[in-house]
Amino acid sequence: MPLLALGVLGALFVVYLLALWLVPAFKGYAIARDRRAELAGPLEQARADRLTYAQAASGGFAGKYAVWCVQNRGEGAVTADGDARKPLRVSNYRFMPAYSGSKHQACTPMLLLLEEPGEGPGVRVNFEEALEI
Repeated sequence: MPLLALGVLGALFVVYLLALWLVPAFKGYAIARDRRAELAGPLEQARADRLTYAQAASGGFAGKYAVWCVQNRGEGAVTADGDARKPLRVSNYRFMPAYSGSKHQACTPMLLLLEEPGEGPGVRVNFEEALEI
């Protein structure tokens, strides 16, 4: 009889541990699902428009979305396509994931919202989301 009680307690403990893991996992899944749904429209627009860095640099595209490959090596060293001649000025830089590779490695696809050009070189953008390849 004590062995049966010990088995029941062990099973309850396993269920408790699973609940501790599953509840946050389901919440994280729901948040990611909602974020993907929220980004579906902007991503569709960006892929349809296919704006290039040169087009954005010429102006007149504020409020449009773009998907560019971005290299983030520091606040003053964010570039499109890893090209130093294509600097980006990110208005919400603190939300952008850091890039830990060297300047010769690949970049990360990101959804960006183009902003009105301001002072200084480069295209002003608002970081929206780093995309999975």
